[in-house]
Amino acid sequence: MQRCEVFGKSTGHGNMVSHSHKSTKRIWRPNLQVMTLNVNGSELKVRVCTKAMKTLKGKNVDQVRKILLENKENLSPKIAKALFSVK
Repeated sequence: MQRCEVFGKSTGHGNMVSHSHKSTKRIWRPNLQVMTLNVNGSELKVRVCTKAMKTLKGKNVDQVRKILLENKENLSPKIAKALFSVK
């Protein structure tokens, strides 16, 4: 299953409804891209949705850390480990 490693956005399920109101199953997938994040001095390649890319682009290290801490319940284990590791 596709999942954003920062915001936790995942696939959505629902019905596609035709003009005659015949319903068929469909899936909405998040637009995931690979991005390199600098977390506590280590560079991580993460799969993030484009909304997260726009939020994180151009931010300095302290601002990125603040955004990640605000979304700590949705973080992937890889980012959480790098974020909370003591150096």
